[in-house]
Parts: sequence; structure tokens; C-alpha cells
Amino acid sequence: MVSFTTAAAIALLASISSVAAAPFASNEVSTLVARQATLPTECTDYCSVSAGCVCIIRPTNCAENYTVDAGETCGTVVDRFPNITATALYEWNPELGQTCFGLTAYVPVCVSVPGYVFPGAVKAGDIFTPDQTPVPVQPSIVSNCTKYEYTDRTGLPILATVLSSNGITKQQWNSWNFPTQDPEEDWASWAGYFSCVAA
Repeated sequence: MVSFTTAAAIALLASISSVAAAPFASNEVSTLVARQATLPTECTDYCSVSAGCVCIIRPTNCAENYTVDAGETCGTVVDRFPNITATALYEWNPELGQTCFGLTAYVPVCVSVPGYVFPGAVKAGDIFTPDQTPVPVQPSIVSNCTKYEYTDRTGLPILATVLSSNGITKQQWNSWNFPTQDPEEDWASWAGYFSCVAA
């Protein structure tokens, strides 16, 4: 049995505070930097009876995990946790991919890290650049896309509005979003996804 006297406890606390204060000179100003996701360089096997084994990468400082239900999408996960974006979900769980097709039922995903600041929900018609990491994007988008527009889960804006507001033709949009298909066909933007509007 370990027991501490009051004097021993005070001495222990004093030694800890003196060690913590040592790196800073008395006239220096210390600033705290918000912590962000810290991703390991390699994946870790996650195995369960329901999901089998998958290789996942999670931030070492993940504050909360959520186990994905069958039939869920990145959109439904973001709906459950309204203070995150699909982009953050992808950044903390890179195996999801920008299309979010890597989301796997019964596998946990990280939904919170210390220091994350919610930038606001993505809305219909929002424009992103590649630097902003739009998620999810329609699959098969050309790799040289320079501007993306979000179509919400109700289907807004409709494709005709996307074309006119970006000053592009149906053939251009088709060639950027369905490059292996006939550009004269009537393709549609996917609800709840970003499509390419400039390349």
C-alpha cells in the first residue's frame, strides 16, 4: 500500500511545477498553438467480426470515434456530428478517399480532434479549390480540376444553374466529370457531392 503525507504531496507538486516552468525565461511570452490531427505514417489493422480486417489510419490524438452503421455515407456521419465537415472527416480518416467510397460499415472513424475549429456547414453552390480539399467529390473527375461546386442532397443547384453560373457548357462539364463517357449525353451532378466546374 502506498501512502502520501501532506508534506510529500506538496513536495511532489512543487517539483512538477518547477520542471514545467524551467523551459521559459521569466521575460518570455508563451503562446499556445491549437493542436490539430497528428496522423501516423502507417496504417493499423482494425479487425472485427462484422467488418473483417481493414487497415486504418487515425490521428494519434483523436478525441472521439464513431462506429459506422451499415448503409451510412459521409453525409450521414456529418449529420450525426454537425460540428464537423466531410473534409475534416476525410483528413482524420484518409482511407475514406475524397469520394468517401472508403467508408466501411462497422469500422470506427475519428470524428473529433483537439483544436479543430468548425468552419461552418457546406451549402448548395459553395465553390472550393483543390487547396480546400472538397469532400466528397464525384468519382472520375479529371485530375486537373481547378474549381469544384457543391450540389446539396436535395439536388440544388440544378445542373443548368451550375452551368450558367460558371459560364461553361454541358460538354465541358461532362468532359471534366465523366471523361470516359459521351460528352453529348445528359449526365447529372450527384446530390451531396462536389463536381468539377473548371479545369
